[in-house]
Amino acid sequence: MLLLLVVAGCSTTSVISLGGGGGGGGGSTDTGVVAEIDTDEEILPGDTDTAEDTAPPDDPAANLAWQEAFFVDTVIHEIEITLAEDSYRDLRRDGHTYVSGDLTINGDTVSNVGVRLRGKIGSYRELYGKPKFKIDMSEYSSGQRIHGLKTVLLNNAVVDCSYLKENIGYAAFRNAGITASRTSFARVTVNGEAYGLYVVVEAPDGEFLQDRFEGAEAEGNLYDGKYLYDWNTGNYTLLDFDSGVDHLFALEEGVDVANADIAAISDAAHDAGLGEFAAAMDPLLDWEQWRLSWAVEQWTGHLDGYQMNRNNYRVYFRPSDGKMTYMPFDFDYAFLADGGWGVWWTGPSGNLARSCISERACRAEHVASVETMLSRIDAPGLRTKLDEMMALIHDDVADDPRRECSASQAWSYQDALAQWIDGREATVRATWGL
Repeated sequence: MLLLLVVAGCSTTSVISLGGGGGGGGGSTDTGVVAEIDTDEEILPGDTDTAEDTAPPDDPAANLAWQEAFFVDTVIHEIEITLAEDSYRDLRRDGHTYVSGDLTINGDTVSNVGVRLRGKIGSYRELYGKPKFKIDMSEYSSGQRIHGLKTVLLNNAVVDCSYLKENIGYAAFRNAGITASRTSFARVTVNGEAYGLYVVVEAPDGEFLQDRFEGAEAEGNLYDGKYLYDWNTGNYTLLDFDSGVDHLFALEEGVDVANADIAAISDAAHDAGLGEFAAAMDPLLDWEQWRLSWAVEQWTGHLDGYQMNRNNYRVYFRPSDGKMTYMPFDFDYAFLADGGWGVWWTGPSGNLARSCISERACRAEHVASVETMLSRIDAPGLRTKLDEMMALIHDDVADDPRRECSASQAWSYQDALAQWIDGREATVRATWGL
């Protein structure tokens, strides 16, 4: 089960201790135990004084320019999180619940933002380690933004020793014409204490939709397809269509329709007769976009995505035609060879992918989408991008005080990523006999 993978070469000092493995969806008994923290006599790092609010006034044109400059992989930003004593203690006790803090990006500060920790099995770390962060500007102040951004996501790169999988993964999807997040880098401090190098990922939220779609086309329903995890029992539930879990897809943006749009996909998948699956789904699903997305998942070796593990994806229903489209998310377990993990791209796990592959005509169209994807992926450009990012972050990786992989392991993972880009087209072609 990919949710239980431990990446080779990374440190084994993970905060989460996992129980015995085992495949399957909901009802698994895998456990994750978070170390308890004694906060009675805790010494807080740094200065916890409330930061002065220096956030710039709202200016749509200036905000757009700022965001375009922020989400580039050629600079390392400076991000400071400031927490008052009670907020710091609360976040130590319960990292899943927002606390109030201040956020400063490259000198601009927004006060009273929501700060919580992110991640589940594999990437979750407590505040005393190197956690992922989610920072929501409007959690306590409705409508508040920083240069038009509502949300900032900070990935800790504890699973991805290269620090670069997110950047290359999302870039490959954008190469192919699939709506996907942008990325950048940041040096992060909490109350003045260095937390090291982070990967900044653009959050798929309302602002994201407004940026990618025009007018009313940005008003559709966006759902989260990431697995659900019970921190008390260690049980998890994978989200897939026609699996009886339609109600568990979390609506992130749009209008609450009691997940009727999700249920329509599941019902059509369930009712389709032999050889009728693709035709039954066509009125509800943008097949061209989905098959192309699955092809990029293969190019990126995204074994923890929808096609191979029913995890780490978003679905968006376009208002213009009501059809569902696909968005990728989280590349921690990407750029991995399928056979090495006991799975195969010709035998996907996701119900929609598996049903398509089982029909000759739909399979043929998927193979055609693979060919289209290969014509769009700019492997030389991605390799150049990788080389530039490797040089950019080299010293910060070496100096990262909270990294869980050694510097030499990081260089090794980066070299492996370069080799992947260079040879991936040939491997994908061999899979489908192209």
